[in-house]
Amino acid sequence: MTLFTPAAAALPQGTQIQGAVVKQATIVFAGTVSQLGATSFADVPKSAQTIVVRVDSVLKKPSAVSLKKGDSVTVEVKDPSAFHEGTQATFYTDGWIFGSGVAVRELGHEVKPGGGKARAGGSAAERSFAQMQQQISDQELRDRIASADFVVAGRITDVHPWKVPKSAAVPYRVTEHSPDWHEAVLQIQSTLKGAKVKKNRMVVRFPGSRDVAWANSPRFEKHQQGIFFLKKDQVSGAPTAELGGSQVDAYTCLRQGDWLPMGELARVRSLLKK
Repeated sequence: MTLFTPAAAALPQGTQIQGAVVKQATIVFAGTVSQLGATSFADVPKSAQTIVVRVDSVLKKPSAVSLKKGDSVTVEVKDPSAFHEGTQATFYTDGWIFGSGVAVRELGHEVKPGGGKARAGGSAAERSFAQMQQQISDQELRDRIASADFVVAGRITDVHPWKVPKSAAVPYRVTEHSPDWHEAVLQIQSTLKGAKVKKNRMVVRFPGSRDVAWANSPRFEKHQQGIFFLKKDQVSGAPTAELGGSQVDAYTCLRQGDWLPMGELARVRSLLKK
């Protein structure tokens, strides 16, 4: 038997599931309540707050958790009076006990209105969950746009290694976590946020290293196109770069998601207008 302590306390339940609940939940599934005040396997302590739910569809789970349609799951709910046998709902949960079955603790739930067959409920739950995931993604993208100095669509025309100069504010030391800095010359095709740039060219620094410290940072290749969320370089220790014989501001693009493919351009433009 494996016992997990939830990462955070259950979040408040409202008429609509809050984005924080969707994001925090590690196991999300649509299901039908089959038993009240019961458990689905012996390792779970039975109480008035435990119910057994038959899974209609699995919407999110860690790969290590074995859970599929038709399984029975024990859910420790916050308010048992909200459920009766036959209630169909989408459950947003965190792992609790894993043994001969799965037991979870509720973070939030959405009851399917009007009843109906479980199969249809699962399909509706999948659409609803996908929509909420999109809303979260849109909010994260708005935050990324707000924090960026520049948001541009463009193409990489050159990539070369870059060595931190001795005059840099951050002394260069070779360690197992060294970023192995590279510079990319970015030809701007469209400026979505920020002032006009001279000759529509910028220098973007990025780590070539695949060390764990930089594993999620975007890496660029010549001719690569996309949308770049850029910040002035405050990491390498040298805030400027040479471009065409002149010193220009250098920028970084370090977080996962700071580069998006061109297919996301319409969505980025629409969020900039809101």
